[in-house]
Amino acid sequence: IGFYIAAYCGASLFMTALIYPAVALFGGIPIRRFARAALPAQLIAFSSSSSIASLPALVESAEDGLGLPPPITGFVLPLAVSMFKIAGPVSWTVGALFVGWFYGIPLHARELATIEFAAVFLSFAAPGIPRGAFIMLTPLFLAIGLPAEGIGILIAVDAIPDTFATVLNVTGDLAAAALVARGEGATPAPA
Repeated sequence: IGFYIAAYCGASLFMTALIYPAVALFGGIPIRRFARAALPAQLIAFSSSSSIASLPALVESAEDGLGLPPPITGFVLPLAVSMFKIAGPVSWTVGALFVGWFYGIPLHARELATIEFAAVFLSFAAPGIPRGAFIMLTPLFLAIGLPAEGIGILIAVDAIPDTFATVLNVTGDLAAAALVARGEGATPAPA
């Protein structure tokens, strides 16, 4: 269980780190500036495990820290916080691999592809409550041959990894706003 927690947290941190150069490359915002702007929302996300609780800090960071236009932040950030859960594929894959290992059920490429495909699309429908995505995970586990009881283990140990996943989600939300602003031709205000 300790290895699962460490792997989940590590995977979330790794994916969060990948967002910074993506924003620099595709959004035109320097990594340091994005990191400074994202930090307040990330701290709220980490301490509360709630993307929604970090929304005011996200809006302030996007507008004041990144200079993104209010019409874009006012539309993209609330939508992203409620619908865009970039941590879904990470958490579902790591969770499925752990449950498969725990119960001695091997997962092959087909099962992992099913999880990834489902995670991308079902994460949009997952409720915005702590551990809400596990509701969506139960039928998926049954479809790929994993016992539903394994989800109980994942829920029991999710408090720590969920903080890291929420930071990943919030960072992804801010990145989405930056990328949409760039796509709309809005240039960030100078720092």
